[in-house]
Parts: sequence; structure tokens; C-alpha cells
Amino acid sequence: MTDYESVLKILGEGSSTADNLLHILDMELSLPNIPMPTMGGEIFWNNIVEYNGWKIQQNMVTHHARILNSDNYRIAWGTINGMKKALDRMVASLHAYDEDICETSGKRQIAMSELKSLKELLDIGAITQNEYDEKKKKLMSQF
Repeated sequence: MTDYESVLKILGEGSSTADNLLHILDMELSLPNIPMPTMGGEIFWNNIVEYNGWKIQQNMVTHHARILNSDNYRIAWGTINGMKKALDRMVASLHAYDEDICETSGKRQIAMSELKSLKELLDIGAITQNEYDEKKKKLMSQF
């Protein structure tokens, strides 16, 4: 799956991540967009990429581009470079989001391991309940 297909997949899911990606489209495009129904590009349009009904198309005559959702509504339009630039920013945003999740997940695993060790120390009587509660609170405040 290409990066562009990954973005189209997330847009198709309709999540809060998709809303953030659509906001990037709004920032990148200089042409105002009113979501409009289309005929899906059966005439005069070439599909650049398609995923799950979402399409990036380029007009064969004027060479401008557009993004259609799975219901063939235009959600963005402009130059092909404008569409690529917007999608590249969306891909970069998506990669940054994935890295943040991985980093947070790794930190959470380390904290849970430390918490487990603290619980074992509490269970064998090596630390008091107050010490355990303080350290647990400190660990949990990181998230």
C-alpha cells in the first residue's frame, strides 16, 4: 500500500485522524472547495490513485486534480502539485502520529514493568504501602 493509499484509507474511516488530515487539505489548497457530487470521473478524468472508493483524479483536458470520496463527492481540488503537496503533508502528519503512538506505547510498557516490580516489592514487604502509593502515583502522572 502506498503512502497516498494509506491516507485515503484513513480518510475513508472517518476518524478524528481523518478530520485532522482534512484540515491539512484546507490549509494547503488555494482554491475554495464546496463538496459537490460528481459523476465519478467516468469521462475526462484519469485516476492517479484509488483506495476503497476514494480517488485522486486528474482532468485530461485542463490537467487540474481533485480528490473524491467513496460517494463521488469532491472534497478537494486544485493543481496536481497542490494535491500531491497536500497529500505529502498528510502522509508526514500520519507518520508523526504513528511515531508518537509508538513512543508513548514504549514509555507505558516501561512504566508498567516498573509498577509490577514495585508491587512485587510491596508484596514481599520490602517497601511500605505509602512508598508504593507514592511511586505508583509518580509513574502514573507521566501519562
